[in-house]
Amino acid sequence: MEPMERIKVGITGNHGFIGSHLTNYLRLKTDLEVIPFEKEYFNNEKQLDAFVKQCHSIVHLAAMNRHQDGQVIYTTNLALVDKLIKACERTKSRPHILFSSSTQEERDNLYGKSKSEGRLLLEDWAEKQNAKVTGLIIPNVFGPFGKPFYNSVVATFCYQLANNEQPKVDNDAEIGLIYVNELVEKIYSFIKGGLDPEYKNKNKAVIQPSKQIKVSEILKL
Repeated sequence: MEPMERIKVGITGNHGFIGSHLTNYLRLKTDLEVIPFEKEYFNNEKQLDAFVKQCHSIVHLAAMNRHQDGQVIYTTNLALVDKLIKACERTKSRPHILFSSSTQEERDNLYGKSKSEGRLLLEDWAEKQNAKVTGLIIPNVFGPFGKPFYNSVVATFCYQLANNEQPKVDNDAEIGLIYVNELVEKIYSFIKGGLDPEYKNKNKAVIQPSKQIKVSEILKL
């Protein structure tokens, strides 16, 4: 890539909560160009290949977070990673892939397992192809347009209180929170950092929460 060339960034899951915020943020950056993406590309090899070939960096946010059958979550998320890797292999592309993972990696559930195994698959591809992968370990994210009962307990409590419902605390654990605008700024810094040949922290980046708080304290606020 030429020094003055704008970084071409693709975002899978760009219509989701984090993806829409990240897309809007990066479009304001004069040193970046956001490459359009649609979820249908995952079911069309030609479209996915064309997308991958354009990108210097890909932020892979597309994933299933909720489903009554955990096995569906696991299978779906690993399939998306596999399709992305195969597209890179078919096109001989080596974009810097930033993979959205979660603190759930450490928990014994199929969503967390899909994230940890997906990250390892990408790391294996990167090692073989001399490419760069950054596994972003992201805490609980909250902010505007978060979906209740899906993205964040903050959105759930706001929705319930606004609709005269009675919120319930099932597990009063302490959780780490990060505001979505803070998160997208950090992702931008990792995109820029990946251009440095001496970029060391390429495999795993643990994003620290800006606040640790108990669920009951969130509800009180």
